[in-house]
Amino acid sequence: MARISTWLIFIKAMVLGSALVIAGCAGVVVGKTPSTTFDVPISIQLAYDRTIAQAKYCLVTKDDFPLTAQMSADRQSASVNVRMSMTGTLLADIELASIGADKTNVSISMWGVDVWDQAAINAMKSAIQFGVPSCTDYFPTAPPSKRTRR
Repeated sequence: MARISTWLIFIKAMVLGSALVIAGCAGVVVGKTPSTTFDVPISIQLAYDRTIAQAKYCLVTKDDFPLTAQMSADRQSASVNVRMSMTGTLLADIELASIGADKTNVSISMWGVDVWDQAAINAMKSAIQFGVPSCTDYFPTAPPSKRTRR
């Protein structure tokens, strides 16, 4: 009887420990994980298409994480998400809102772990702005200096 009781305590501890570990993997948490918001001078449809292309190119990784993309019927808002297969943890959340025929507000949030970090946010932002999917942001962030070269 003592062995069964010890075994049950062990099982309860393992279940509780697993729950705590999973809770630690909450995924994207607005205000706590890396994020950025910006306006881009393109239509929401083009921004949406570029977001999907970038997510497929860099964020689903070799593990083929599920990508969910949807646009509202009135084409005023859209979202693209990448989640972890087993736990459903939100790895990337991109929200798009039309603010004119050729202007879209974009909010990008990432999990902050592994490839879903600030570098991924920067690459996503550039991919949406310039239409070139890349897992590295290689576009300049500041205009070149107007000084003459010697």
